[in-house]
Amino acid sequence: MTDAIQQIQKNYDDCPYYSFPYHHSAPEHLAAVAYAFGLSAPDVRTARVLELGCAAGGNLIPFAVRNPQARAVGIDLSSTQVQDGCRRIERLQLGNVELLQKDLMSVTKTFGQFDYILCHGVYSWVPEAVQQAILNICRENLSADGIAYIGYKTYPGWKAHEIVRDAMLLRAHAQDDAHTRLAHGRGMLDFLHKHALRNSVLARAVEQDQETVQTYDAAYVIHDFLSPNNAPCYFKDFAARAESHGLAYLADAEPPLMFATNYGDEIARLLFSECGHSQVLLEQYLDFVSDRSFRRSLLVHKERAGDISYQMQHTRLRELHVAAQLECADGEVRIDDSPQRFGASNGSVVVFDTPVAKLAADALARAWPFTLGFEELHRMVQTSLPVSAEAGNDTEGQLVAFFNAIVVQGIGRYRVAPYVRQAENPCVEQSARDYPADLPQGQAVHTFNGWHEPVQLDPVAQYLLPHIDGSRTREALLALLKQGVAQGTLAIPRKASAVDALDDQVLAAELDRVLALLCA
Repeated sequence: MTDAIQQIQKNYDDCPYYSFPYHHSAPEHLAAVAYAFGLSAPDVRTARVLELGCAAGGNLIPFAVRNPQARAVGIDLSSTQVQDGCRRIERLQLGNVELLQKDLMSVTKTFGQFDYILCHGVYSWVPEAVQQAILNICRENLSADGIAYIGYKTYPGWKAHEIVRDAMLLRAHAQDDAHTRLAHGRGMLDFLHKHALRNSVLARAVEQDQETVQTYDAAYVIHDFLSPNNAPCYFKDFAARAESHGLAYLADAEPPLMFATNYGDEIARLLFSECGHSQVLLEQYLDFVSDRSFRRSLLVHKERAGDISYQMQHTRLRELHVAAQLECADGEVRIDDSPQRFGASNGSVVVFDTPVAKLAADALARAWPFTLGFEELHRMVQTSLPVSAEAGNDTEGQLVAFFNAIVVQGIGRYRVAPYVRQAENPCVEQSARDYPADLPQGQAVHTFNGWHEPVQLDPVAQYLLPHIDGSRTREALLALLKQGVAQGTLAIPRKASAVDALDDQVLAAELDRVLALLCA
């Protein structure tokens, strides 16, 4: 083990990075993205998954819980983090996931084949030799139809952050202790925030990062701004390096960021003319337009490159299972051809001007957090369609366009296999209910939901979580919540204009809020 690797190990042993699920890295999501772009991927339910830099398993454990017939293996350099994760796995009695303390430089082809290889937030934090090893593993240990996911820092967005990092390191680099380095680095940023030349590039960079550096968790700032290795790159260079390792770029884990049409008509027209058929070049231009600083790239074996299609195929769209929270921003939904704005959970706004799209949005909102397939959603829309709208209405074509918007514009979520309700009553998996019990000191109390998202637990959620086991109806959970407030066990946060905290409407809203997070 080189001195550089030993230093990385010490940094993460001394200051473990918080371990959460990253929803864009969920194998179910990767399989769905691949399918939308023309490729089939191994069945997630029985897949072998490898995570490089798994920390304490926060990204692997939720996958293992959802897929008991799958096998998950995580490796990490930090023995402290691996031991934390192993204790949690043992307590949760999970037999299909293991974490290993291991230098990924030692991983060879004999380590085995994996259908999904995940590497989030490692590639840009390690020396070049380790970056090469990551790509070697993605080539040698990825099954023939497998998908690799790598999350990494990118230029041009990280150029400004580098100025801040360099300034912080100027003052902090000589300090051995991570938290002392952090204090010195934050002090440097305070100094520059007060005294940097106004309106300079430096002043703007400091202003951009001031709140993050001063208020974010120590572990995040230490590893993101003060780590010994920091190697952002341009996307085109990453794609070229992947190609030199026998890998092909498939897609971004956030597909809406790939489509020039999402950036405005003029940008799309100019870039289509400039970039021709090069998806990599197009996305590199878009990175400049958006000042992008982080990417999540999906890679496959180069032999599959010819089957990738960036034109959405209607037959594949129809086979997806979709979910969405779309709320009408223009008052009551009108089932007619008048345009109405709908807000999506990703913050975007989409305009629907057909009864089909509006009815589909309403059906998905009622089904949330679970998915509906094309045929099922088509039947629901057809049943609710006003007689006046039926004549000459291409319901199927409009519904395909709706599915296309879910993928291309990111207004919803999608899977290859359906995500369906497992119990009649609200239910959170036992492992998810038990998960918060032994989180490392200082880490926000959280669990995870079915969409591979971390759910931070406020007092109301912590109170309800153990009881959302499928044995209680919504009404019973509401009664439990009322009891907790009445007995003084639980206090409901009150806004200045709020009515009495015991009011049924207030408590029902709190319950629905928690269920929407935990049961998603």
